[in-house]
Amino acid sequence: MRGRNLAIAAIIIAAGLLIIGIGIKRTSSNSTDTSQQASQSNKTYYISFDDYYFEVPKQKTVDDKIVPGVQFLYSLNAGIKTNTLDDLFNDGAVGVQALIPLNGENQAFERYLNNISKPAAASAFQGTADIFFSDRKDGVRAAELLSKKNGQILRRQYIVNLPQSVAVVSKEDNETFKSIGRSISQASAKFSDYENIKVKVLAEGVMLKNRMFEDIYFLAHEGLKDSNDLDDFNRLAERSKDILELEIKVFGVKISKKEMTAAILFSDSQNPAKNQFGSMVFRQSEGKWKLYTLQLPNGTITGATEEDQ
Repeated sequence: MRGRNLAIAAIIIAAGLLIIGIGIKRTSSNSTDTSQQASQSNKTYYISFDDYYFEVPKQKTVDDKIVPGVQFLYSLNAGIKTNTLDDLFNDGAVGVQALIPLNGENQAFERYLNNISKPAAASAFQGTADIFFSDRKDGVRAAELLSKKNGQILRRQYIVNLPQSVAVVSKEDNETFKSIGRSISQASAKFSDYENIKVKVLAEGVMLKNRMFEDIYFLAHEGLKDSNDLDDFNRLAERSKDILELEIKVFGVKISKKEMTAAILFSDSQNPAKNQFGSMVFRQSEGKWKLYTLQLPNGTITGATEEDQ
């Protein structure tokens, strides 16, 4: 059922967004370690490997498994429908999606949104569209694109002109929509360890794909190794051999005060209905992110430390 939903949602998001933006290179001298940022501020961040991040509002969860490459935010413990994007947005969810850069400038950004994105946003709902440009407090150029039908707003898009331009999408002008728009910024300029995190997580995915469980075990968190041995990994690998034949995709990570979590998509390009999901949870040890929990569709291996007791 989830695979079918993914296929439906992918089609709808292609028709519903149809926005391509551009970015201008911005740097910051305030970059710092992600775990330090989360610990000091008691915030949760989602960091996309398309080089943007945003703060996850309190009492909200971020889900990047519904549509590959898109993050949806909705209330904790909320029951939401996922058959179509309309279901999600009608339930108050907010989506975040990277857009294709056009190598350019603010003028090109505005020209593209006016000439291409605005007409596409109108035709997606067989209605009209309005667009408004502004500058955020940090000087980043942004646009709000409203899709309307019979005078009613059906979709709101807030497009931010970062090096990787990003769209925040919602039906309602709710606080989650506003706060994501305010916080979304360039990840590599904010976090000094962004590249290390990206390399670490993607490398872990490559080792998983190639069934390098001995290496995964050797590099894992001490808490995981204290509770499991290599045979536990090998048994999980044997149960998961068909799943590991699929393509592995990781689009980003969620980082809180204690943990970093990456959702894994096991993608069947020939039959999306066979897509499977897992996750990797990392914790800090000796100043490094190390695998603490590996959850696959056929089983989970996790650690247990004193703080879990």
